[in-house]
Amino acid sequence: MQKMLALALCLGLLGATGCAHKPKAVRGSDTPGLDYAAMGTGLDRRDLSQMLNENMAVLKTSRAFTTWQQEGNPPVSMLPIRNETSEHIESALGALISEVETKLVNEAPVRVVSLEHQPQLMQEIQRQQNSQGAFDASQVASWGKQLGARYVITGKVFTTDERSPNAHRVQYYLFMRVISVETSEVLFQNQAAVTKAIL
Repeated sequence: MQKMLALALCLGLLGATGCAHKPKAVRGSDTPGLDYAAMGTGLDRRDLSQMLNENMAVLKTSRAFTTWQQEGNPPVSMLPIRNETSEHIESALGALISEVETKLVNEAPVRVVSLEHQPQLMQEIQRQQNSQGAFDASQVASWGKQLGARYVITGKVFTTDERSPNAHRVQYYLFMRVISVETSEVLFQNQAAVTKAIL
């Protein structure tokens, strides 16, 4: 009995002296690399930014970009990005839309028409996207007309998930396209990918 009490006391002292890891709050600016480390296989800000930057780099060399330069700052609007993953990343995708708009304002020969100021249209777009489950270029074009845009940018994020007894790999894809409001023609389409894994 005394041996058991002594063992319990020793274990308690080990825990009290800090042998067990205790999480602590840290700030990214004080912890180099904090924003770069993967915390799991979930989609994070770095993953979204990487895929967005890749898509935007391809957009700058596309026919759509050349058309915008020739037309002289046509109005463009960014529609919601559909979440086709099982993750709850709607707020991250909302931030991604703002990032796209920022890049367009600063780097593209366009005028950005913000969907943020069109709450009823935004609700209708999200409702129809949730019920239809597919891209419909003519529907997207009609939304663009309601916004007063000549071109709309839209996209979706989807994933493939694979597991083995000792590993878990998730591949994410950010698909983006530019559609002409007037003709419903797809002027640009690209897909960027990132892979996350636990090995």
